[in-house]
Amino acid sequence: MMDAIVGFAVAILSGLGIGGGGLLVIWLVLFCGTDQLAAQGINLVWFLFSSGAAMVVHLIKRKLNFKLITWMVLCGSIGAVLGSMLAKSVSPDIIRSFFGGLLILSGALTLFRR
Repeated sequence: MMDAIVGFAVAILSGLGIGGGGLLVIWLVLFCGTDQLAAQGINLVWFLFSSGAAMVVHLIKRKLNFKLITWMVLCGSIGAVLGSMLAKSVSPDIIRSFFGGLLILSGALTLFRR
């Protein structure tokens, strides 16, 4: 039951633009005991559904730049494949530290830019 409540809260925060994916990974790793790579994979699947819902809204409002989307999909796909190959060859502790550092940097930039 707690997982459903946290999932709902993370979805709301993500909808408000407050880094919901990072929060989901933190919840899964620290409180559910999920492996870091598995938590990041779950986060990616979760993102597919949340971004799909957002895309429907943007399609209705006609606020999509399809040329830009095509480039982003191409570059993102290449980055995902390269990142997954790199993740297989790097220690999970290093990935965890790097991900934590990115979350701290992202939070600090968000905090100090406003």
